[in-house]
Amino acid sequence: MATVLIVSNQGSHTEAIPAANEVALQAPADPGPAPFTPSVETQGMTAPAPATSAAQQPGGASPHPGGATSKGGSPATLHSVEGSSAGLYGAQMGKSSCDTERLIGMVSGGDTGRAWASAAGIAQADIPAYLRSLTSAYLRVDTRVTNHSYKSGAVAEYQSVLQAGTAVLVDAHGVPRVRCACGNPLGPPKLMSNAKYTGKAWTGFQPSSLIVVVPAPQPVTEIVLVNVETGSWFARLTGRIEVVDKRVEPPNVLVPGIPPPAPWQPSTPSGPGKTSGPTTSGPTTSGSTTSGSTTSGPTTSGSTTSGSTTSGSTTSGSTTSGPTTSGATTSSGGPSSPPATTSTGTPSETKSTSSAATSTATTGTPTSAVATTTTGKPTVTSTSVASTTISPKTPTAT
Repeated sequence: MATVLIVSNQGSHTEAIPAANEVALQAPADPGPAPFTPSVETQGMTAPAPATSAAQQPGGASPHPGGATSKGGSPATLHSVEGSSAGLYGAQMGKSSCDTERLIGMVSGGDTGRAWASAAGIAQADIPAYLRSLTSAYLRVDTRVTNHSYKSGAVAEYQSVLQAGTAVLVDAHGVPRVRCACGNPLGPPKLMSNAKYTGKAWTGFQPSSLIVVVPAPQPVTEIVLVNVETGSWFARLTGRIEVVDKRVEPPNVLVPGIPPPAPWQPSTPSGPGKTSGPTTSGPTTSGSTTSGSTTSGPTTSGSTTSGSTTSGSTTSGSTTSGPTTSGATTSSGGPSSPPATTSTGTPSETKSTSSAATSTATTGTPTSAVATTTTGKPTVTSTSVASTTISPKTPTAT
């Protein structure tokens, strides 16, 4: 079978579509080969490191990043988790992880819309309503999916693992259907007996801890999420574009494969022009301006022009430009380093609903806030004194 190569201009990441027996490892900010759109993620998140070491993973899986088989050469087991399971997803309470309206504007029309609808299995005219019916969240467990790429009117599907912390849109059965970092439609994974995991593995990646999300038996009106900012629990209504959340009590039991709640750290969204973290400017005092990043304006002295005799003298207050302190500006959200392709071993993928799985870690990109520049405007104060006659002088150059 021929391997199709597609070159993308989205930065440093895997550029070739994985072959039929390859499974691409994709971190939250990695758009993958030939993404449908730029990122529409609103806030990046970094999931915590796994609580157990690689030696304690179910099945005694090897920590080798290439995806070696579990102990004794048995196939790596993928655990099935129903999409309605509490804690399968996380979110920021009251905030969406994906700009759905922006995505609608980019994938609804023309050739892109036809290709996107084909990959999603819907009619092109239904794209806006379909996307508005999905619910935004973050994956809390490394998840196997069928992903897609798009270039020059052609769609190609490939198998991938989405790392915990990936922003997605979820349907009413709890299945991830869109990836926010690339706008790609997602589908159920195709399991294979000779899977090779390719790309750069993140810390804690284990084939034995991967999950496959299966649809809930019935559509659900809300999903129970972990608040990634605090580690608490809340429920989010499904099937609406606006975010409607309410606090709920923690579930009594978590299904196997779902990790206990824990706070996450914000990271830089993968889209251009996106920044995360607060923007902080220093205090402003009379005569001086201090900010995180400053452009120094020129200091202009008022000139004195002599002319005819004027009744009353005008004393110009001095114009003082206070010191300006320039802080460093740090840009974030740059392109990722090209992932190295490692494919050691040929683990088979099987699906199980009985074995427990553990979550994996992700390493986010630190974020630096960009501050706002403020330049004070000098003030000239005029004071009127007693009338007097002033002889003209020759203008003095300043």
